[in-house]
Amino acid sequence: MVYSSSFIYAQERTGDGFSFIKKQAIFASLGFLGLWGISRIDHRKWLDWSAWGLVAATSMLALVQVPGVGARVGGAQRWLRMGFFNFQPAEFAKFALIVFVARQLYRKNDRLAELHTGVIAPFLLTLPAMSLLLLQPDFGSVVMIVVTVFALMFVAGVPKKYLLGILAIGAIAGVGLILHAPYRLARITTYMDPWRDPQGRGFQILQSLLGLHQGSLSGVGLGNGKEKLFYLPEAHNDFIFAVVGEELGFLGIAGVTLAFVCLMFRGFKIGWMSFVQNGDRFGLYLASGITFLLCFQAFVNISVVMGLLPTKGLTLPFISYGGSALLINLLAVGILLSISRKLKSPASRSEKRVR
Repeated sequence: MVYSSSFIYAQERTGDGFSFIKKQAIFASLGFLGLWGISRIDHRKWLDWSAWGLVAATSMLALVQVPGVGARVGGAQRWLRMGFFNFQPAEFAKFALIVFVARQLYRKNDRLAELHTGVIAPFLLTLPAMSLLLLQPDFGSVVMIVVTVFALMFVAGVPKKYLLGILAIGAIAGVGLILHAPYRLARITTYMDPWRDPQGRGFQILQSLLGLHQGSLSGVGLGNGKEKLFYLPEAHNDFIFAVVGEELGFLGIAGVTLAFVCLMFRGFKIGWMSFVQNGDRFGLYLASGITFLLCFQAFVNISVVMGLLPTKGLTLPFISYGGSALLINLLAVGILLSISRKLKSPASRSEKRVR
């Protein structure tokens, strides 16, 4: 899908229609190698490494703001120049923060009923990184982190009164951030009525819906879509799901959606079984956080493309073009697999029952 959605754009921009798919293939290869390596590392080692991961993520986010080091693309300062490619630290930061919060909740599990330990500390320790994300600006990544941390706190058993308080404060903060930035408010008004400005702010979502409509049941065929021909902005990134819908139809988008449902089911099961079989709360929190972050981002992206949520610059995990995201997402799945490797096989459990 990256090749199909990017060939014409890449040809026009770089003179090589294969340039995007070449880069994506390189990152996919590195990502699968990293996945294989991380899957063989005991996931509990991340208890010691998570603090360093948070420091590294915060440092990289700070470097993004340094002139000559950080790269500005599309009005946002989100990339680090790394030779022949740009790296997006926000992708690493999302998972680094989730691993760190999982570690905090695990180590303070017996004190989660205390306001400072159960609520304030997880957000306070990640506040510098989230503040740097807002400077880019990258409101979407901050939302992903906050919602995932909230979900982890729910899984860990933080008292409901604190969770309700977080919801209230989060809603007030979200409204404030939206009203503070005119472009965010414009996205809300466009979501309410994209036809108000069909050639301007509403153009992208209307073209996305048109592509989904043209796909019908089985699509127009791989490579035969028209929306990617400079009608649909960000066809290979944020709106690649619309290209899937146009070229592969309802069957294609149903397949993608079911794949994420399967990932969600398996990821949560890995976390739960890690706790049930091994009493491993850290494995439960870590697997739940990784799974929720990946699947919630997919849910938001798909909802945006279908016009169910306001437009937000979030990619579709594993499918959208973007080397940084693909690499980090595959490494995160490697952690999931490392937790899974600690589980007892059905055969060993049956043998134990016989004994």
